[in-house]
Amino acid sequence: MKQALLKFFLRCCVAAILSVVAVSSSLAIDDPLSVTNLLKRMAEANRHLSYQGVFSYEYGGTLKTVKVLHAVREGQEVERIVHLSGPKKEVVRRGNDLKCQRLGDAILRGTTSGIANISRGHLENYYNLYVKGEDRVAGRTVIILHVVPKDPFRYGYALGIDKETGLLLQSMLIGSNKRVLERFQFMDISIGILIDDMALEPTDTEHHMASLEASPCLETIGSNSSAPMVHKWQASWVPPGFAMAGTHTSTETQRETQVFTDGLAVFSVFIDSDEAVNLPKIQAQRGATVAFLSHMDVEGRNYAICVVGEIPIEAAKQVAESITRLQ
Repeated sequence: MKQALLKFFLRCCVAAILSVVAVSSSLAIDDPLSVTNLLKRMAEANRHLSYQGVFSYEYGGTLKTVKVLHAVREGQEVERIVHLSGPKKEVVRRGNDLKCQRLGDAILRGTTSGIANISRGHLENYYNLYVKGEDRVAGRTVIILHVVPKDPFRYGYALGIDKETGLLLQSMLIGSNKRVLERFQFMDISIGILIDDMALEPTDTEHHMASLEASPCLETIGSNSSAPMVHKWQASWVPPGFAMAGTHTSTETQRETQVFTDGLAVFSVFIDSDEAVNLPKIQAQRGATVAFLSHMDVEGRNYAICVVGEIPIEAAKQVAESITRLQ
């Protein structure tokens, strides 16, 4: 039972590794106090430039050091991530089209997903936004942006955004008690460099090759598509300001996945009738990422409802308990 629980939790939870890159033709900040410009540039800088660096990532009392190399080859991302502390771990991802924003990307890159199409007016309905001046991170000048929630359904952020490129070099995710839940910061970074193909190849024989098959493009299923999203389940309550960004149903397991965002925060809902139905009701937290698992019986069949994301556990629980089956 314990192994099954861990397996399902890990399958629901996306590993909390921040993947950030800078844009090759960065936009000038005509108004450095424009929060909208800052956030849009950060969103655009997320995927498009080659870079390599070392960052630290702290969550739940655990500190990890990670080396990351990212390049673009013929319009597709190639990425290699190596853990420099703790157990050996190496992840390689290649072949993701720059035009494709995947469900997995939306969870991994919660602070950038959807920002390009979100107005400052929308964000200011739910957050107070403050530019707090400049600082230095990894030897580069950053603009410090504080994002303070107006309700208890989301977390706050302190972001260090590279002044030259828009690259996110530092972030802190802050809970309701003002405690830092997660901290990410580059210690060394080179942006816009030429990365040799061999440097992107794995060196560990037990490396993990990230799969792109299990996660379709949001553009083909989300709100940017002219076709309506088709799903069998709905959440009758989500935190104010959140909207569905995409939905996907596995043809193999019939597990339905829905992704919601308010432009900054992201959470996902998994509805599963596979082995997860044998797991007990649980709630867990790893840094700022929470998972709440509950069950529902529909016409004699048991379903597991799992909400995963960077929202307070109380909000995740309320979302899970509001899930209903569409007729």
